[in-house]
Formats: sequence, C-alpha cells, structure tokens
Amino acid sequence: MNKQNNLITRYCLAATVVLALLGPLATKSRGSFVLLGDEQLTVTSSHEWGLLYDRSRAFIVPGGSVQTLYTYDSSGVDVSGGYVGSLSAYNSSGANLSSGSIYNLRTYDSSGVGVSGGSMSTLYAYNFSTVNVSGNVSGGSVINSLYAYDSSVAKISGGIVSDLYARDSTAVDISGGDMSTLYAYNFSIVNVSGGSRSRLYAYDSSDVDISGGNMSTLDAYNFSTVDVSGGTMPYLYAYDSSDVDISGGSVSRLYARNSSDVTISGGSFDYVYAYDSSRVTFYGQNFRVFGALRLDGDRILGIGFLSGEWFDGTPWAVNIYDNEPTATILAITEPTHILTINVDPNDVGIDTITPSVGAHDYAGRVNINAQQFAKCPDVYVFDHWEGDVNDPNSANTTVFIDADKIVTAVFVDGRQCGDECHPYPAGDLDKDCVVTFGDFALFASHWLDCTKPECD
Repeated sequence: MNKQNNLITRYCLAATVVLALLGPLATKSRGSFVLLGDEQLTVTSSHEWGLLYDRSRAFIVPGGSVQTLYTYDSSGVDVSGGYVGSLSAYNSSGANLSSGSIYNLRTYDSSGVGVSGGSMSTLYAYNFSTVNVSGNVSGGSVINSLYAYDSSVAKISGGIVSDLYARDSTAVDISGGDMSTLYAYNFSIVNVSGGSRSRLYAYDSSDVDISGGNMSTLDAYNFSTVDVSGGTMPYLYAYDSSDVDISGGSVSRLYARNSSDVTISGGSFDYVYAYDSSRVTFYGQNFRVFGALRLDGDRILGIGFLSGEWFDGTPWAVNIYDNEPTATILAITEPTHILTINVDPNDVGIDTITPSVGAHDYAGRVNINAQQFAKCPDVYVFDHWEGDVNDPNSANTTVFIDADKIVTAVFVDGRQCGDECHPYPAGDLDKDCVVTFGDFALFASHWLDCTKPECD
C-alpha cells in the first residue's frame, strides 16, 4: 500500500512539474503563444516565441513581431508586416511573406514557402520543401541567401535573390527576377527562362538548361551538363569534362578547357577559345575560313574567322581566337532529317505549335513549343508531348534531330470559368460564372461602402 501511495505521489509531482512548465506555453500572454486545431491569431505586438500545430494560422501584421516561431502539421504563417527573427516550418506547414521581414527561415519536410515581397536575410529549404519567390524587382521580395537541399524545389519568378545555393538533386526554376550568383551542386537541376543574374556555377554533374534571360558569366565544372537554347551571356567557361550543348542564344566569348565537350548548332558568338584537350564541334553548312584558319577534313586548324549557316539558314561568323594543338575544333555538315509535328486532337484546328503541324527538314537540336489554343467556346491547353523529346511534360522543350522523328503535342479540354471564352458575367461578384442571390447578398453586404478620399 505504501509503495502504491509513493507511486501516486511521484506521478502527481511529475504532473505538477509538467503543468508548471506548460503553463507559460498554453497562454497568449507573457510574450508567447501556442495555437492548436483551427485557431487563428493576428500578431500586433511583440512576442518572444510562438508554436503552431494542426491547421492553426498566425498573421504577422505591421507592429507585430515574433523572435522565434515554429510551425507544424499543416499550420501556416502569413507575414504582411512586422518582423520575425527565426521561423522554422515542419511537416508540410507553410509560410508566406508579402511584406515586413524575416531574418532567418528554415523549411523542412515538404513544407512550402511563398515570398512575394518584404525582405529576408537567409532561407534554408530541406527535405523536398518548395520555395516560390515572386514580386517585381523594385518593390518585391529581397532575399540575401537562399539554400536549397535534399530534392527541394525553388521557383524564382521575380524579386531579388543575392545568392542561391542548390544542392542534393534540388530543382531550381528561374523565369524572372534578379540574382547575383547561383551555385548548382550534386546533381541539381536548374532551368533558366528569364530574369538576370551575374554568375552561375554548375558543379558535380548538375544539369543546367538555359532558354532565356540574361547572365554575365556561366562556369561549368565537374561533368556538369549545360544546354543553351536562348538568353544572353558575355562569358561561358566549360571545364573538367563538362558537356555544353548550344543551339541558340548569344554568347560573346566561349572558353573550352580541361577535356570539356562543346557542341554548337545555333546561336551567335564573337570569340571561341579552345585549350587542354577540349573539343568544340560546329554543326552547320556552307563553312568558310579566313585569315590563318584552315580546314583539314572536318578539323579546323590555326586561328582566324570561321563563318557558315545553321541548318535553318541563319548565317553566322565567329573568331577562333585560341586553338591549342591539344584541343580539337570541328566543322561538321550533317544531312538534314524530317521532323514531323502532329497534334492531338487533330480535328479542332489547333495551330499554336512551333514548328507548325507538318513535316520539316532539320538537323541538330530543334526548339519546339506548344501554347494554349482557344476557338470559342473551345479552349485546349497543352498536356504533354509524345515522341523522342527532351522533356515531354514541358510546353517549351527540344528534340535532337539525328534521324527522321515524329512528335505529337497532346492537348486536353481546358475550359474553365473565367477563361477567355467563358468570362465572368456582369454582376457575378463571387466569380462562379453564375449570377445568383449569393451575388445580390454580397452586393447588399457592401451597400454604401465608400473608398473615396473624402470618406476617410
């Protein structure tokens, strides 16, 4: 009996200690808060820390601040003003920054972060997390350093990111914004279709695809792969057995070193420098050499000017400025092959495909593109490519023509409320494409609302 009483006493004492410790956590006073379930809190004053669980949500507004904040279990934080010192997001939770500032943000476990404004010193994304950065350059988001690890996804469509580090098979998609430097490591994948950046470094078998945007310098190291089909860059350096394929865009100076392999079938160049057992291959037609440059079969020897035409008939010329004996520069004329473009469905007149539907003569790498098609009331959106293409799920991709090939652009019904063929009717306040009593109720609830300056 005494033993049982002793156990009860110990349990009660332990419970008292736990309650004493949890007491400050279970309150929204004393500079801290804990949110559970569907609880929501608008933070308008200073807090030391906060914990969010379940589906709870915290709104940080101007005047509010939290020094340390943790989110779990699909909870979320919206920062539209104020300040957060350190925010850690776990377990598919989310954080959105549209104004104000976050000094340090870490996201784990498939969590998501959206940044459309404000400022952030450092952002770390781990474990399949997703980061979306948008906003215009002048008034949008500013992030000093973004680190993406562990197969995370970072999408940059605007704003300013000073430095971005992509590691461990991370995927980075850049369609806009400004960036100082991007580092790609460990099999990371980087797609650049817009925006501007000072320098991009590709290491450790990473894969970089550039179809647009501006870049001062690109450096490819350690068996990395670079595909350039558009965009502008003054300098491109290929090192350490890297593989560079250029089918478009503009490169002012191309340097090939350390057994790198560069293939050129399009674009424009000013200078080419070949060193250290590297290989540079031009695929085109009507080659001509000038100065001390000469052709020995397919091989280009010496230095001077090389001109020709790409397989689409575009003329070009380049200055072969350095051509070490250990390097190899080739000019190869390949026979053209037939690329046949089909569309599915083929009975609605879809004509938003480049090249157009039909047969075309090409050689080398060819850009193909499919856009939304509308012939009211029908709306069709691109779904995928069928055939030997580089990325079957991307509307803008490439196909390498080394034999006759057939590719098909597959479209699906894309009709939806609010599209160009199904606009919102007048009076549809809730945007469901039907005018109902619900719209009238919404109108009535805002009767005599006034936002004119004289109503302030």
